[in-house]
Amino acid sequence: MRTTRNLFPRLVSEDFLEEAAERTTRGKRRRCDVARFLFRREEILERLRSALSDGTWRPDGFRVRCLQDPKPRAIAHSTVEDRVVHAALACLLEPVLSRSLLPDTFACRAGFGTHRASLRVQELLGLHRFAVHLDIRCFFPSVDLEILQALLAARIRDPPFLDVLSRVLEAGRGLYDPAPIRAFAGFTPDWPPPRQGLPIGAWTSQILASHLYLDALDHHVKRDLKVPGYVRYCDDILLFGDRRADLRTWRSAVGAWLENERRVRLKHPQARILACAGHLDALGLRITRDLVRPRARALRRLRATVGQHMRGVAGVDVQRSLASRLGSWMFP
Repeated sequence: MRTTRNLFPRLVSEDFLEEAAERTTRGKRRRCDVARFLFRREEILERLRSALSDGTWRPDGFRVRCLQDPKPRAIAHSTVEDRVVHAALACLLEPVLSRSLLPDTFACRAGFGTHRASLRVQELLGLHRFAVHLDIRCFFPSVDLEILQALLAARIRDPPFLDVLSRVLEAGRGLYDPAPIRAFAGFTPDWPPPRQGLPIGAWTSQILASHLYLDALDHHVKRDLKVPGYVRYCDDILLFGDRRADLRTWRSAVGAWLENERRVRLKHPQARILACAGHLDALGLRITRDLVRPRARALRRLRATVGQHMRGVAGVDVQRSLASRLGSWMFP
């Protein structure tokens, strides 16, 4: 496996942190915490660069915000300074981890977003007779950090860089352990396991979960199981084939691999095998061989967003919200 070195000098370079700060604050300048950061931007970035360079930087940590969106979600929130570091780490990690990704892997990749994934799913519906949609139970909160750090060490030979990344991971360890958070999110007593997990919402979490933790699953599915039709969008896994028996075998094999190799579980180990002639609910869309349209839940959320804007609720950017949703739904 090809390894990468010398990421740390780029991480602590002045220009690179400036770019990370610009990426972090883009479109959020009216938020109070971002405005305070921008008021003292040069001073904060210099202090941040100095702390990273001499190894004294420590993350401020995460706090959890509980949202109903529409199901209960426990989202991690961090300071703007920490988010700048997260953005810088993610920007350096993305090209390193993307080298091994298959074209069947989507999410957190330029040109491999929801639009392209949904079109690929639509194409596979037309090529095969049956499909099964799998997803991982409490994926981010159940990621095993020891496995994750071992995978990172195999890809990156840069101790100072890995040290910074390890501090970010440790800051999120056990974030979802408190009983009130577990109760709100609907976690069971036995899952996800304590003292594990990636913070939902952190930039580094998205890159590591999507590009690193499940990358080997993609290669296992295509090379060992030889599944003819496959799409993975983060922890959403879709398998396509022409015989129900094959799909049952692949479904069991994927579940076993996830438990044995990554210590995570499928939400529905016996997920229904669906006929491709019907519809498939995936990626927040209802996809058939002929069209892609939003699900009723997505339309309700859009109406709620517009209603909040009409009532003058602060912080609702209806223009960006409409653009992102309509862009996902407007297909020929």
